[in-house]
Amino acid sequence: MAQQLRYDKLTGPEKAGILMLAVNEEHAAKIFKLLDIEEVKDISQTMSLMGRVDSEIVEKVIREFADGLANTGGVVGSYETTEKLLKQVLDPETVESIMEEIRGPAGRTVWEKLCNVNETVLASYLKNEYPQTVAVVLSRLEMAHAARVLANLPEDFAIEVIMRMLNMEVVQKDILNDLERTLRAEFMTNLARTSRRDNYEMMAEIFNYLDSATESRYMAALEERNREVADRVKSLMFTFEDLARLDASGIQTLIRNAGN
Repeated sequence: MAQQLRYDKLTGPEKAGILMLAVNEEHAAKIFKLLDIEEVKDISQTMSLMGRVDSEIVEKVIREFADGLANTGGVVGSYETTEKLLKQVLDPETVESIMEEIRGPAGRTVWEKLCNVNETVLASYLKNEYPQTVAVVLSRLEMAHAARVLANLPEDFAIEVIMRMLNMEVVQKDILNDLERTLRAEFMTNLARTSRRDNYEMMAEIFNYLDSATESRYMAALEERNREVADRVKSLMFTFEDLARLDASGIQTLIRNAGN
């Protein structure tokens, strides 16, 4: 839900977003053309989450348009208006990428997105970075997620990271910005390509949810089509036969973990 904006608390991107929403699409498109892609992303992110902006604030931000805006009741920022403006100045693929990043459930900033990345995957990436870099990254994450990532790093490397976190001073904003750009370009962009769920695991889980009759019918049809594929799916499925092979301690472990 969009928060109530106060003029004295507006950030640069928020003021730029209000300007873009206040002028017509043609003028906004011309302004966007003068910006680099990172600036476009920052302003677009802000615009899409801005919601309704009071006309009083609009007048203060762009005084030269005060007479024209005084009776408008403000402007409305939404995903739709943002996407429409972007399409006027960027190719469809870039627009889709920006809007996906804005809308994505994984968070609005790089740091929020990293908190939604599996700790093993993130640790696998970070272990190849400098300990100081990893220290900065972990310091920006939610503490619980940072702890899980730390636990997945090689022990000697993790100790180096801990020491740097203990001695870390305030990180300059330009360094943080550079790190965010690197993470966005090198990690977040590649994550979608490398972390796709295994299709066989997905299908095995779907089959586990089918009723017995439907599962048997589909599995038989799959075996006729490709026995090797069917066998691979079956090997990943959990069946009652698996339960029969468990000893008492195995069943107790299964029951304990079922509630987790």
